[in-house]
Amino acid sequence: MRYQFSDATVPTYSPNSFGGPEPDLERAGEGSWETDGALIRAAQTLHSEDDDFGQAGTLYRDVFDDAAKVRIQQVLIGQYNALTIDRIKERFIWYWTQVDANLGHSLASAVGAPAA
Repeated sequence: MRYQFSDATVPTYSPNSFGGPEPDLERAGEGSWETDGALIRAAQTLHSEDDDFGQAGTLYRDVFDDAAKVRIQQVLIGQYNALTIDRIKERFIWYWTQVDANLGHSLASAVGAPAA
């Protein structure tokens, strides 16, 4: 975790689109803690419903009513219009299309961008 403050234009997360800070694994070292069972290193086993967009898509499709959908679209259109870098604009549309295809297409047509 970073505790120093940077200029507001400098991203403080990693990885980022600007080649920003990267983790230094050499400095991290090995951690240890007590556990009830055997602690092993193994790849995560994904379940069929595991993905990065499922919960957000369910929220948009099944929880939001029509008025809430309009409000989130208005917020996202405002965020898109504030972007200045084309590759991030493209990724923005792609990202929200992954959440919900109809949402992505609505955003793309509202801002005049090609659909993802």
